[in-house]
Amino acid sequence: MNNKFRYAAGQAIIGIAIFLLIYTYFFYNMYQPLPGLAESWGKALLLSLTAVLVGLLIELGRFWGQVLEVKINTDLLILQGWPAAVLSLVPEPLWLQAGAHTFPYIFFGDPVVTGISGVWLGVVLFRSIFTNKNVKEDVCNKKKE
Repeated sequence: MNNKFRYAAGQAIIGIAIFLLIYTYFFYNMYQPLPGLAESWGKALLLSLTAVLVGLLIELGRFWGQVLEVKINTDLLILQGWPAAVLSLVPEPLWLQAGAHTFPYIFFGDPVVTGISGVWLGVVLFRSIFTNKNVKEDVCNKKKE
């Protein structure tokens, strides 16, 4: 099978998976509400989970078809991972309980900030844990023969 076709097919699969994740969040947010306080916590947690998974899938798309190896980059995890984790994983109700409806707590609890930082966290997690493994040309040529 052609490498370009496999890459395009992989990108299509990742795009469909991202769309389905976002649609699932939208559907449960709009049409399956939970009663009372559980609704706001449920929406916030589902948004965080959806955003992080979307970020992981987006970053996986860059490495589609390459050999991956686990290689932890602690500097990236500390410098970008912690701020992204705080902004994306701490749910909106907790921010609003901590600071009422004052700035910067309303900013930190905003769903847009949670979503964007969740995608950022997913990208940072994938980049800091996995890297593409360089395969020597000799090994590739031997496999073709």
